[in-house]
Formats: sequence, structure tokens, C-alpha cells
Amino acid sequence: MDKRVNVRKKYDGELMKIRNKLNQLEKGRIYDLTNAQMDSYLSTNIEQLREIIEDLIYKIEYDEESINEKSRKSFDRFHAE
Repeated sequence: MDKRVNVRKKYDGELMKIRNKLNQLEKGRIYDLTNAQMDSYLSTNIEQLREIIEDLIYKIEYDEESINEKSRKSFDRFHAE
């Protein structure tokens, strides 16, 4: 059976956001542990991760443009002017 969409390629930007958030959590980069203002609370990180995943699922289900596709279009429009 052939793939209809190469999700990993099309939505690479969205998947990178998920990987980055998981890497931050894995490394203990949460305010609860570090007390560094640049790090978010664990609950905030979890909520952000939920939102990123829900956004990605919506885009896949409704064949929405990826972050990369939107950026490419904006870049092309800017250079066309």
C-alpha cells in the first residue's frame, strides 16, 4: 500500500517542535527543577505539548499546510514583490 502523505517530511517543522519539547523535558529543563525563568513549569510544558500535538493532528486530518509550507509561501511572496 502506498503512502498518501509523507507525514514526517510534510510536517517536519511541527514534529521538530514536539522533539524539542520532549528533549527539554528529558534534560530536566523545567522551572520546577531549574528555577530558571527561561524554563517553563512542568504543567506548562505538558499543556504546550498537548497543543502542538493537537495542532499537528488537525493539520493532518484536514490536509492543512505545514509550518514549512506556510513559510515557503511567505518567502516566495516577499521575493516576488
